[in-house]
Amino acid sequence: MSVSKFGRDNVGYLFILPAMALFLLFVFYPMIYIVQAGFYEWDGVNERVFIGLRNYMEMFTNDRIFSVSLRNSFYWIFLTIFPQMFLGFFLAYILNHHLWGHNAARAIFYMPAVMSAVVIGIIWQRIYNPFGGLLSDVGRATGLKFLVQPYIADPRQAIFSAIGVNVWQWTGFSLLMYLAGLQGITAEILESAEIEGASKFRQVRHIIWPMCRNTHLTLILLGVIGALQTFDLIYALTNGGPNNASQMLPTYIYKKAFALQHMGYGSAISVVTMCISLVLSLFQTQVLGSRFSLKQ
Repeated sequence: MSVSKFGRDNVGYLFILPAMALFLLFVFYPMIYIVQAGFYEWDGVNERVFIGLRNYMEMFTNDRIFSVSLRNSFYWIFLTIFPQMFLGFFLAYILNHHLWGHNAARAIFYMPAVMSAVVIGIIWQRIYNPFGGLLSDVGRATGLKFLVQPYIADPRQAIFSAIGVNVWQWTGFSLLMYLAGLQGITAEILESAEIEGASKFRQVRHIIWPMCRNTHLTLILLGVIGALQTFDLIYALTNGGPNNASQMLPTYIYKKAFALQHMGYGSAISVVTMCISLVLSLFQTQVLGSRFSLKQ
């Protein structure tokens, strides 16, 4: 084989070489390094001490905060993804009918998604404040005493209060995703269903909702990945408190690795988080993506 022919046959590799180099440097190498660091006791400064699987044994047998963080992460997955989907679909269906001011309404609903999560956390700290916060003031003014609550100061409510903020923040993103899906449904399909006597509810249930299947699956996948990456909102809103009741896996990793300087233990938690994310993503793409039908 001549040199020129060899070059022509392999020139494509030259185009992907920069991307592969960046991937190896900034993704693959750090991943291998973190996996390796999980087998050591290390404060990030001094020499590492190999301890084998001790970090993982400690994590699963004697770490209450890790169990709380893992539980909160699954709360976050199920209690944010599906409310955002249903609310986003409902709003998208309404705004897709070109009502007066629908463009302004889309922008308003989407605005929280482009705001900094730190800013949102600070704002909702003020809203949730039981002494002078918006909800408490409304509750006292209207007699609705149930609105006067220690939302982020009560260990039983803190994680659910943060989940409510996350739903508020990202419903607008689901709205835009569903708008794109709804606009891909041709009017002829709905007109045919109407001629056949299908009510609006039956059209939504049996035609529109199933035809948005790809949007559903995309939002589920993004939601799972986002739930396992949630850091800034929790850090700004509750800082994992009170008494670690609202810790998420990323915030607990930060606390262990950087605040408490248990870098090896934090690395082990990172590996577990990566494995959970990989398993859930593969489940969604391989099982839900190929077999799951949203038709009733």
